[in-house]
Amino acid sequence: MKQFQFFGILVMLLVFVACKRSAEEAAPQGLALYETEEFKNFHQQFSTDSAFQMEHIVFPLDGIRAPLDQNDTLGLKHQWQREDWKIHGVFDDANGTFTVEMLDLAGKMVIEIISDESGLFTMERRFAKLSDGWNLIYYKEMGKYK
Repeated sequence: MKQFQFFGILVMLLVFVACKRSAEEAAPQGLALYETEEFKNFHQQFSTDSAFQMEHIVFPLDGIRAPLDQNDTLGLKHQWQREDWKIHGVFDDANGTFTVEMLDLAGKMVIEIISDESGLFTMERRFAKLSDGWNLIYYKEMGKYK
């Protein structure tokens, strides 16, 4: 019985150490994922190279389409298709009207939120590192959401 407890504790310790090491490898200590050179380089190329962008989107891409008007609240869930995708360019703050916020979600995903100064109009993109590198895995179209 004691051998089983010892073995269980040893396994949990090894898992803990492996998870900690994996998180440290994903982003150097003290840096969020979006601050790493790897992600910055990816994000820059994603914003400036349309072929690269198309190669780094998981289609069909889950997300939310912008409401057509204030009464449009049903069926906003959407799957973007490769043939309908509009290329995203470099972020333009429209002379300070829009801001971008980057969030590191548990060292596994980067969430980019762009919003106007009132916070009424927002856009969200989620990026994750998959086996072939960073990819866009979710997109909420710029719009006014209730």
